[in-house]
Amino acid sequence: MMTPSTVRDYLRERGSAPLSDVALHFDAGEDAVRAVLDLWVAKGKVRALAAGAGCSKAGTCGCACKVEDIFEWVGDLRLAG
Repeated sequence: MMTPSTVRDYLRERGSAPLSDVALHFDAGEDAVRAVLDLWVAKGKVRALAAGAGCSKAGTCGCACKVEDIFEWVGDLRLAG
């Protein structure tokens, strides 16, 4: 079952993950997963990284590669000061 805390735990363990991987792991739709991730982004615990690509041509080659959003857990990072 996908809850904000299970998504948190998943990202903590992995460090970062594409949206599609999180959705697949929880057997949930990408829109539902994005809503949970957006909650963590708003709390400053997750950040969206620059979109990755399935190939180096980022979809301009005509292949079926897909540009994906990648999310990274940053909630446990401590700022040096």
